[in-house]
Amino acid sequence: MSNDTIVALATAPGESALAIARLSGPEALAIASRCFRGRTAPESSASHRILFGSFLAADGAVLDTVLASIFRAPRSYTGEDVVEFSCHGGASIPAAILDELVRLGARPARPGEFTERAFRNGKIDLAQAESVAALIRARSERSLRAARSALGGALSRRIAAIDAELVSLQAEVEARIDFPGDVDEVMDVAALASRCASIGAKVRDWVRRSPGTRRLQEGLRAALVGRPNVGKSSLLNALVGYERAIVTEHPGTTRDTVEETIAVNGVELRLIDTAGIRGARDPVERAGVERARQTVESCDLAVLVLDRSEGLHAEDGALASDLSARPLIVAWNKADLPRVEERASSGAPRGGPRASLGRTDIVAEVETVAIRPGGAEPLLDAIRDAVPGILGVNAGDEVVTTSARQEGNLAEALDALGRAETGLGAGAAYDLVAVDLADARRALGEIVGRGVDDAVVAAIFSRFCIGK
Repeated sequence: MSNDTIVALATAPGESALAIARLSGPEALAIASRCFRGRTAPESSASHRILFGSFLAADGAVLDTVLASIFRAPRSYTGEDVVEFSCHGGASIPAAILDELVRLGARPARPGEFTERAFRNGKIDLAQAESVAALIRARSERSLRAARSALGGALSRRIAAIDAELVSLQAEVEARIDFPGDVDEVMDVAALASRCASIGAKVRDWVRRSPGTRRLQEGLRAALVGRPNVGKSSLLNALVGYERAIVTEHPGTTRDTVEETIAVNGVELRLIDTAGIRGARDPVERAGVERARQTVESCDLAVLVLDRSEGLHAEDGALASDLSARPLIVAWNKADLPRVEERASSGAPRGGPRASLGRTDIVAEVETVAIRPGGAEPLLDAIRDAVPGILGVNAGDEVVTTSARQEGNLAEALDALGRAETGLGAGAAYDLVAVDLADARRALGEIVGRGVDDAVVAAIFSRFCIGK
């Protein structure tokens, strides 16, 4: 890692009341002292002090009145000497301060370089570092709570507990390799296999719940699908609370996907209004229908909107069948209108609530009146009830992962533990079992940064924002 001094804005660019320019490195205090005028120079200040003064340009002119926060190594975020200048926001002043700090010897920081230095200096492990990025990207209460838990070390402590069990098991196995005559025979092979299975069960449960926590961080996608003019756009508007989508009485008004985000049970839910699915001749509408089908394939939940006043159409059953790979809620909209008989030529059964769609796994069927105040509440309640099952994570569950990299490491560990358990059960050589256990420990260790290649570390932090 570079041992130079880096600088970047720790606040987002743009108009704001305040901005913060952060310096970190061996020359941070010296550089700060050359451009700061106050009663105490940063080089002379004790750690964790805030100094009031002026930030000077190269010609001695005052650029701004600032506060300089002093953090001496190792009691700082990065573990190095850190100085943070709080100045007025906007475009000109922060840019001028950054330019002057670079002129005095600081280097513009790479994305995530402050957090990378914190990791390399032992202030946080890699799991905690990744949770910093998850914390910044959190867009709901649940995702914020999950990232904060990981940053506090919940994920790292769980890794440490499993690793301790693996170390003990590995020691038992390797003792049989190195000192076979001294091994306690009470600890037989069956007991070793049982211990391995117990550890594997914990990791397996972790792997099972990982996709749910990832969805919790990234949010869920719910697609409103159905024939044209059944009220999908009206339901979207009712759920988000304003006129997000254009609504007319003409079928096929929606030609593209329309998206908006709401919070449900502390989870971000992205609602997607899609084009009415039908055989269309117009090339633009046909493109919209194709996009609607693609959206359904990537969604976490499908809401099939039906017109209760018209009953069930043949196309509705076909749509329900197409949605078989997704949890499905059926919303019978226009419930305020009287039902009418379907045309005999449709070949479909008489419709209405609870009519058969050829699906036995429908999450819920509700009646809605999208144009009436509160008329979409039954659908919102059904979505709210469906969220825990889709996530596979209960409200009180502790965070398990914060990145796809960690999920991959867990899968590797589980695979290695499975090989070890199978080997013990089949009477395989102990040295082969020991290798499998070592592989499991390596995979778990990489989650917290133990033995991770520098290129992997660099790739992780390159996805951070500049200044963090």
